[in-house]
Order: sequence, then structure tokens, then C-alpha cells
Amino acid sequence: MYLLPSTERPEKLDVSIVIPYTEEQIKNLLSKKKDKTSVEDIIASVISDGDFKGEKDQLLVVHTHGRIKPKHLVLLGIGKQEELTLEVVRKGCALAVQKAKAMKWERFAIITHFEKIKEQEALHAVAEGLLLGNYKFSKYKTEDKTKAVREVIILVKKIDYVKDILAETQIICEATNFVRDMQNENAYVMTTLMIEKIARDVAKEHKLKITVLDEKQLKKIGMNLLLAVGKGSRTPPRLIILEYKGAGTEEATAIIGKGITFDSGGLNLKPTTKIETMRSDMSGAAVVLGTLQAAAQLKLRKNLIGVIPTAENIIGSGAYKPGDVYMSYAGKSVEIGNTDAEGRLILADALAYTEKNLKPARIIDFATLTGAILITFGEYVAGIMGTDKETAKKMYDAGLKTYERVWELPLYEEYMEEVKSDIADLNNIGTGYPNASSISAAAFLSKFVQKTPWMHIDIAGTAWYSKSRYYMPKGGTGYGVRLMIEYLKNS
Repeated sequence: MYLLPSTERPEKLDVSIVIPYTEEQIKNLLSKKKDKTSVEDIIASVISDGDFKGEKDQLLVVHTHGRIKPKHLVLLGIGKQEELTLEVVRKGCALAVQKAKAMKWERFAIITHFEKIKEQEALHAVAEGLLLGNYKFSKYKTEDKTKAVREVIILVKKIDYVKDILAETQIICEATNFVRDMQNENAYVMTTLMIEKIARDVAKEHKLKITVLDEKQLKKIGMNLLLAVGKGSRTPPRLIILEYKGAGTEEATAIIGKGITFDSGGLNLKPTTKIETMRSDMSGAAVVLGTLQAAAQLKLRKNLIGVIPTAENIIGSGAYKPGDVYMSYAGKSVEIGNTDAEGRLILADALAYTEKNLKPARIIDFATLTGAILITFGEYVAGIMGTDKETAKKMYDAGLKTYERVWELPLYEEYMEEVKSDIADLNNIGTGYPNASSISAAAFLSKFVQKTPWMHIDIAGTAWYSKSRYYMPKGGTGYGVRLMIEYLKNS
């Protein structure tokens, strides 16, 4: 979708126009006795019977019958002025673009003035709602394909900086939709080798340094946890490292993403109703690729290292078994208490490798790690845990701005005790399971980061939606890219 800024008067456009209204603005319009514009006159004549009050999520299509150039005006209710937020704007714009698709409009215009919201912030939110709300994964649909909207004219008072804001938002949203495509793709397509290919393509296009460790190299350096998880699969595990340098000699932030391309649970097999969406277990890996892609396009003045441990956790003749003990890259032995707690195993090796060899200033990992985070927060908030309180606070603030929200959970000493094993140094499931299992998973990961400030973000709820909600589609949501870019811009 192209976003084109324009200062043209609405009544002169030859496309349908979306006009957001608060409840107060509707009341003012109806009480206005004279000096109405031609657009206002048409609207007032239609809504005088009270069909449209400007309430949140209201949509009314008004036919102009040739009185002005646009054929339709779409009235978008955004609720009470005092309750107007950037999220209300995003959601409203998503509803608008979805209505346009239902009306089979390839082009339309939208007015972007919102009282008491800064124009720059409003433009970001409008663009996000439109670009993210226009997304649909229809690759495998053979019938009834709904065409996406091709172009939206953004009506503003002055052009000035608008083009830059729209271009930046487009980059971030396209990276988010890129992540969604990866999440929604079939597991037999989005294999470890496909993730490697996509990473190489991203690196080539954006001039990033890339290093890929194959199974022989992983065995040589002792990344036995990553190798164990992938033992049952025909597609081999990989460790993929991408480096973006946008800030000279400044210390880098490492972003690690869990890349389980399908999680059957291994020999601790997942049940029906839990296994069907496990192609999304590589969401953390996709977030890393989307973030680095966006950072490079935005030319962020940051140094970033993206690290992706990727494997397929599936049943096979060589699959790793509950009760086995493996030596990790960090030199700590791990008892496999449950083969469905595989994400923390591949992350453990990746965390230790990153700290020792890449030496970042801080580490942030994204992982669809535990079903328990859904019990805690549902699909609305991600859990954040770790040792870097400064990053946790900044990530919280970034979450409020983007509405990709996080909430910190504690890592008390008692939780650390529960990941110890009777026969090895650590157990990957914890003695308190299933109690506090999101926290115990983070406690396990903490054992593999010695000194580097580190935060873990559990996106098992936010990465995949059970139903569509405004600009967040059913299935892969792309959660994490907008959050991470906002954090990087302000840290």
C-alpha cells in the first residue's frame, strides 16, 4: 500500500474520503447553523436523525449523489475526545481500511487531524492502522481473495515533514508484515534452511554481515542443547548471526530470537488444540530478522547483532528423550525434564555463545517460550524478565507508545533454586512445574548469562492471535518489531 500525502481540499478529490469524528465534533456539527462546508452540509443532512453519533468503532458510508466530487464519505467514530488515544486512532484507521476492502475500493483518502494529539504522532498512528490493518495472509486461498487497498491519500494541512514520517512508518510496518508472513507460512516451507535463506537474503539486500554455523560446526564447538532439540528432524539445526553497524565503535545490542520451526513437543507430544499452530514457534527468529531489516532501512545509529538458534522439535528415530543429560555450550549439564521445554534449551546455548564470542553491551531475547504466559496475560501483553532494569523500563515505555505492551515478572532466588537437577547441574522444566512456569523458564535462561545485562521477552501470547482484532490479524501478529524499533530509537 502506498501512502500519499496531499493538501487538496476534500470536496475536490475523486476518491472516497474517510473522516474521523469524536462524539463532541458530531454534536458541534449538528448545532452549527451556518458557515458549513459542502462536506459538512452533506454529513449534517444525513446524521440529523441520530444514526451516527461519533461513538467508537462506528462507521457510516454516506453517498454524496454528485453534490461534491467524492462519491462516498465514510464517517469514522472515534469516541469521546477525552478518551482519544493513539491506539484509538490506530484501531479506527484499521476499521476504515477494512471497510474500504469490503467496498472493493483500491484507493481512498483519509483526513488526519485529531484535536489534542500532536500531528506527528497522529500521522504515525494513522499510517500504522492503515498498513497493518490492510494485511491478510492469502497465499493459499484459491477463491474469494479480497484485494488489498493499493493507495491511501493522507490529507494534511502542510506537507513539510509528513513524507518522512510516512516513509519511516511504512518501513516499520512492512517489516512487521514480513514477520507475519514468516509466522503464517507452512512449517514444511519455513524450515531451518528456509530461515537461513531468508537471513542471507536480508543480509545481502541490506549489506549486513552474516555468519551461519551448520550442524558440524555446532558439534565442534559443543552447542549440544541446540543439536539435541533438532535430533529428530530431517532438517538440521543452525545458528545464524547477523550484524548491523550503524554507530561506529559503539557497543552493540544483541537480539536473540527463538527459531523452532515446528514444535511437536517432541516425545512429550503436544495434544490436539495445542499443536496445530506450532508453526509459529519461530516467531522470535522472525522478529530478529524484521528488526534488523527495519533498522538497516531506517539507518538507525545503533549497532545490532541478531542471533537466531533454529531447529525443528519433532518426533523421529533420533529424537532426544526425557531423562537424558546433555552438556551445554556454557559447560553446564542439563537434564531433560520435558522435551516440550525445548525453546529454553536452544536459547541457553545461543545466550552463552553470544555473551562469550560477540560481547554485546546488552542482550534481549524474544521467544514464544511458555503457554503459561497466556494464562497470565492472555494475548494482550508479553512477559519481560531478566537482569537489566534500565532496559525493562525503556521497553515498558516503548510498549505503551506502540501498544505492544510488556509487563515485568520477578526473578527471585526461590525460582532459581527450582531449576536445579538431582542428576545434573540444571533441569529444563523445574521442580515447581507447572507453577510459575514462565518465570522458571526465565530462571533457567538466566543461568547462561554471566555478566551481560539481559532481558527475556516471552511472546507466546502476543505473537499469535486466536482471532483478529482491528489491525492485529488472526494468526501471526508480527509483535516485537514495532516495540524493538521504538526502544532502539529512544535508548
